[in-house]
Amino acid sequence: MEVIKQDGEFGFKIILENGNKYITISIEGNGDLYWSFHSDDVTKDSSFVITKDNYEVYKLFEQLFDDISNINIIDDFHIPFYIETEEEKREYLEDLKEKIETEKERYRLYNCSNYNNLFDKDSNVITWHSDETAYEVSNVLRICKGDSFKLEFYVQPYVDGYDRDFSSLHYIPIRFRNSGSSYAPFNRLFMIMYRNMKDLDNGFMLKKSR
Repeated sequence: MEVIKQDGEFGFKIILENGNKYITISIEGNGDLYWSFHSDDVTKDSSFVITKDNYEVYKLFEQLFDDISNINIIDDFHIPFYIETEEEKREYLEDLKEKIETEKERYRLYNCSNYNNLFDKDSNVITWHSDETAYEVSNVLRICKGDSFKLEFYVQPYVDGYDRDFSSLHYIPIRFRNSGSSYAPFNRLFMIMYRNMKDLDNGFMLKKSR
C-alpha cells in the first residue's frame, strides 16, 4: 500500500493507494471529514485492505478500532483544586473510574448515539452510515478487524421518498459530520485519526496529484 499526502485547498488530503484502488481522506470546505473509495468499477470490487506493511497507518486504524470498541470517548478530567492529599486523590480517581465505566455501560445498554449500530462486538465490525443523507439510503462503510483491517464500501438500494446518497461507477464517498453526526460523539474519533495521520512524518507528502 502506498500512502500519499497532498496539501489541498482545505488542508491535507491523505491517499491510501493499492494498485488500481485508492481511498482519499480529507476535510472539505464544510468542515466535515470524507472518506472516498475509488476504483475502476465499484460495483465489482469496493473493498480495501490495511495491512501491517505500513505499520504506522495500521496502528492508527487499530487505535480507532480500539477506541470505538472500548467507548473511549469520555473527556479527560482534571483533578479538582480542593483535592490535596494523596489519599484524597486516590479516592477521587477510584470514584472517577467507576463513573467512567458506568457511562460506558450506558452506551452499551441504552444504544446511546447509535453505539450498538456503530459497533457489533459479536462480529467485531464497525459500520458507519454516511452522514450525507438518511440512514435508509446512505452509503455504508464497514471496518472489519482480523489479521488486517478490511474496509468495505456499499451503496444502498434507492428507497422512494428519500434523497439518494451520491455515488458513481468509480466513486463511493462517506461523510463524517464535524457536528450533528448521527453517531456523535464517536465522530470525534475519526477526526482524531485524520489529524494523527496527516501528522505522520515518513516522507510521503506530495508524491503525485489526484
